[in-house]
Amino acid sequence: MKTVQELVNEVDIRVKKLVEIFAFILKYKILLKGTGLDFAGLREYVPGEDDAKRIDWTASLRTQRLLIKQFEEERDLDIFILLDTSSSMLFGTQKYLKSEYSAIIAGVLSFAALETGDNVGFAMFNDKVTKFLEPSQDMSRYYLMLTLMVDPENWGGGCNLAEALKFLLEKLRERTILFIISDFIGVGEGWEDSLKMISAKLDRVFGIMIRDLRDTYLPKGAGYMRFRDPFTGKVKTVNVDKVRKKFEELAKRQEEHVEKTFLSSKAAFIKIYTHQPFIEPLIKYLQMSEEYA
Repeated sequence: MKTVQELVNEVDIRVKKLVEIFAFILKYKILLKGTGLDFAGLREYVPGEDDAKRIDWTASLRTQRLLIKQFEEERDLDIFILLDTSSSMLFGTQKYLKSEYSAIIAGVLSFAALETGDNVGFAMFNDKVTKFLEPSQDMSRYYLMLTLMVDPENWGGGCNLAEALKFLLEKLRERTILFIISDFIGVGEGWEDSLKMISAKLDRVFGIMIRDLRDTYLPKGAGYMRFRDPFTGKVKTVNVDKVRKKFEELAKRQEEHVEKTFLSSKAAFIKIYTHQPFIEPLIKYLQMSEEYA
């Protein structure tokens, strides 16, 4: 894993643009389920500064001036990040291991949320919740998260997403936006029902699937390769050319199952590969998230 400073540098490179978008989305409660803000009045539209979507066309037509709706800003929101630290996350064939890539995303989200003035909480889980930080606005929370994420001792083991979600169901209050960051490989049984329950309670739930290319696709013409089960440690030699098509079909089916489960639970979902930049897809994902509310 990277050092804390290396992780800070990675976050700094990516975070500025996300902070701006995240601040707007949270300010106007685009991520929340039908809560909205209190209407405070109208003011004249400022081109280049205001979002044209907020123009009140009825009032504008009546006054012959472009007017936008103003809202009272609310600040009583928790952003909570649940990070999968099981053994399958320690895999990577690209620049980053899935664990490193996930840590960067978690760092960016937490920093952006703290910059907008919201509370940030954090938990790490494998077959149980191993670390839990109560939501707080203190920027020291961000550095504590980074310290936990770069510690190799906090990574490895099995995976039980259902238990982690049940744990959070008891801990988190309703006005919470939950980000679940995982490869969703070997996450155990019963997590689908747990996801539905926590999604029904919280304002919003987001699934961020982190995948390495080799989680989904195997190389053509590779011949025999050795594979190790991340959870049991067992090693097996496989003729990749014979199993490649079946492997990719199963991987696609599993990914589709995870996505359908999130969407049927009224939660949002995105898949990101570790060789791809994530800021632009993440921004687009957040901006479109109201479709799932």
